[in-house]
Amino acid sequence: MPALFPAWARRTVLFLSAAVGLSAQELTLLGGVMNSARTESSSYSWQVDYRQNFHRNFAASIAYLNEGHVTGHHRDGTAWQAWGRLPFFHHRVAVSLGLGAYYFFDTQPRPGGDTANVHGTAPISSLSATGYLSNRWFYRLMVNHVRPADEMKTTTFAVGAGFWFGREKKPTPGKLGDAPEAYAYVTENELTFFGGQSVVNTFFSQQARAYAAEYRRGVWPHLDWTAAAIYEGDPKIIRRSGLTTQLWAVNTFFNERVAVGAGLGPYLYLDHKRPATAGAKNPAAIAPLASLTVAVRLSDHWVARMVFDRVTSSDNRDADIFLLGLGYRWPR
Repeated sequence: MPALFPAWARRTVLFLSAAVGLSAQELTLLGGVMNSARTESSSYSWQVDYRQNFHRNFAASIAYLNEGHVTGHHRDGTAWQAWGRLPFFHHRVAVSLGLGAYYFFDTQPRPGGDTANVHGTAPISSLSATGYLSNRWFYRLMVNHVRPADEMKTTTFAVGAGFWFGREKKPTPGKLGDAPEAYAYVTENELTFFGGQSVVNTFFSQQARAYAAEYRRGVWPHLDWTAAAIYEGDPKIIRRSGLTTQLWAVNTFFNERVAVGAGLGPYLYLDHKRPATAGAKNPAAIAPLASLTVAVRLSDHWVARMVFDRVTSSDNRDADIFLLGLGYRWPR
């Protein structure tokens, strides 16, 4: 990969590529509350959790955690965890303990009304209890504890529902996961045009209409490459547009009708409203771009695709971009 693609990003894509090719996928949406002893306050929290059962007693997960809004902090991030798992009652209930790292984005106020985007990594420990309601659906109770060294320490309590994406039924004693596929699907050529909204991560959450165009092609099973142009609109505090190339770990479900993926890559952009401290005379810059996508095949050639982009800037101008598009596919 080129030098612009950092080592941590390469490792992440390789890990995701391996993970999505396995079985036992569990996707959970949870909501609840967050408590912080440091600020003596509480807020809402919500979480999207993707968990992979590798063995009867071992799993790994990737999750997005939003810790809500308290005085002086708007924090969210991604958690990467390994889990010890104990199933009970013929695998109808499972209790799990997770440990890992939490990469967070914390929007904090600055004197004079500006905003700081603080990035960091913290240990995260979690406890979950899962009850399987059917062959596909389950409920989950989750407690997370985040302990940064010098930042706000929090505990979240959440409850949610999840869906089992395995090709067969949920795990049963002596059979964990699905049989290997007879063939491996590789994404076709795809050209997609998007419209949506960008939100700058400040305490005012400035918004604007956003647009993008993306070309996507499968490199090999479970790995896509994309090249895209993005226009983030004009939310007043930034006026940013640029080009990105990403590698994506992907997987498909329901006979290749639904696809999910996570992408990483460099974002080369122009921002004609960059802060003076970042060098206002030069509007060009580069930032890491992390993305998630869900696509639904509408016919042999047409596909609807949703994309969430997180721009991690070096000038306190992080942004989220929410896009919905219609794409056309043709054979490789």
